[in-house]
Amino acid sequence: MALLDIFKETTQKQILAELKAQSALVSILAHGYDIESPAALRELVASGQINRWLNIGDVIFIPWTDNGGNTPVEYQYPFVVVYIGDAYDENDVKHENALWLMAMYGTPRDIIFDAAESTPVDLTEEPNALEGWYYWGVDGSTYTELHLSTGDPIPTTYASVAKCGINNVSVLRYGYNRWRDSAYRQWLNSDAEKNEGWWTEQHMGDRPPSDAQNNLPGWLNGFTEEWRAIFKPVKVDTACNTVTDGGVTDTTYDTFFLPSVEQMYGAPQAAGVEGEYWPYWKEETGLDAPSNGSSSNTNDARKIPSIANPTGSAVYCRLRSAYRGNSHYVCLVFTAGYLNNNNATTSYRALPACVIY
Repeated sequence: MALLDIFKETTQKQILAELKAQSALVSILAHGYDIESPAALRELVASGQINRWLNIGDVIFIPWTDNGGNTPVEYQYPFVVVYIGDAYDENDVKHENALWLMAMYGTPRDIIFDAAESTPVDLTEEPNALEGWYYWGVDGSTYTELHLSTGDPIPTTYASVAKCGINNVSVLRYGYNRWRDSAYRQWLNSDAEKNEGWWTEQHMGDRPPSDAQNNLPGWLNGFTEEWRAIFKPVKVDTACNTVTDGGVTDTTYDTFFLPSVEQMYGAPQAAGVEGEYWPYWKEETGLDAPSNGSSSNTNDARKIPSIANPTGSAVYCRLRSAYRGNSHYVCLVFTAGYLNNNNATTSYRALPACVIY
């Protein structure tokens, strides 16, 4: 039921009485699914009774402006209620009946998950191995690991030499699949203006996205101040790969985040780690069991177009889950509606999610 229907059926005075006369709620006015007062929506959520007025699958439109081009493009971005349940803030305080929202359409632009972490070595300036770095000799597409200790001479017999802060040639060539350190996480949680740059190094040897992407405005930049004021960091758990990270679970606190495989009703590699199944996707897919992630397990419900062309073909949408069997594959929703993975270096659109509490 839309909020407008609620206000048709119940007077504001009655609502205020039922919710202990929280006066700010009187400023909630809805036109279809448009919310005029974000602050009042947050108060309604904080009252713990949002599930009386909004249901799983309801959609609210949030104004968002793409300021990355020559002319700003304004969207009424549809966000669907995927879950109503517990969320934890930056202090690990639990908020019951929080409102979990996810964009219904992919972002208008592709963003890289993580750039290849290959740093070229200038042997005239760096003839000896430096502490903490790992080195490879490069001849065409052949990479030879150089087992060097700090201070060892770097061989000059290769066409070039590259180094990486992580001891893994796949990270060097195809990027790192750790959500905590990803470029995508930085972009989603930045309000940087166009050409300000939203990327910063997250660990030694981390490499930036292209200038074209780094000079885009941050995702948060597109929202009005009123909406940004009610988006707050929430606890997000993500399972790391077992190759370079030992399969540990990272905890981050993100204002916006990418869904996990499990939240999209896919079969997880580490069950129960990256959040519960979102009821919305369990219902929308109509599957008896979570998606097994193969190309034979297509699903029309997950064929997702972009907000830039909502009547067009489906687009690939990045998730935050790492493929745990290597260091560079990151999961995503394919255009056919199934869940799989690809290199971190490939740029894709996404379905940003947030929690209001």
